Amino acid sequence: MVGKNFNYHITIVGSILIIVIFSFYGYKSSSLNSKIKGLQFDTESIYLVQRGATGKLSNVAKDFNISNKYASHVGIGFVKDRILTIHHVYVDKNSQNSYLYVESINDFINPKDINYLSIWKLKDIDHEKFNHIKNTLIHSEKENIIFDFTFAENNKKYYCSEYIVSELRKNGIEIMKDHKKNVTGMIKQILKKDTLKYFPVDGFENTGKAEKVFEWIK
Repeated sequence: MVGKNFNYHITIVGSILIIVIFSFYGYKSSSLNSKIKGLQFDTESIYLVQRGATGKLSNVAKDFNISNKYASHVGIGFVKDRILTIHHVYVDKNSQNSYLYVESINDFINPKDINYLSIWKLKDIDHEKFNHIKNTLIHSEKENIIFDFTFAENNKKYYCSEYIVSELRKNGIEIMKDHKKNVTGMIKQILKKDTLKYFPVDGFENTGKAEKVFEWIK
């Protein structure tokens, strides 16, 4: 009888812990969603949106940042039908068999392991520049965007921040300079190079070209 009561109590405690854990994560997710809903986005502004997550791939990406300890991915967007819509290149193909994603901010923050989000607004974007950038991004949806797994220059393939640099350059905007980093171990073997020249996810943060309008850290 004692054994049955003990097992019963263990089952109850275990169930409570599971409920608490899932409630905690659900609260965090709903908390971010509610904060996003409370933001007001300008209808003629261009935004850079960073996110971070806890997965292995995200942690590897963070090692290549200049100073930001949280961001592992970045997209670019504007308001469409009253919703901030983000264009971003990701390592996995989407349901349309493309590496280019066009998502609402709510879908962009959908990863279960997300632990960071920041939103930046580009400076000095007038009506004409806004429309040019917006049309450039829309036009890129028709292109066959391929992910740049080798991080090679000028090969018409892109990783997330490289795509943003490329699209803005088409409009005469230099958002960041490339960065160099010595690579070792497995990354060196995969890329077959000692030094990586690339555009960091946080490479624009200290250039004075954008201002941070929102940040969330889990």
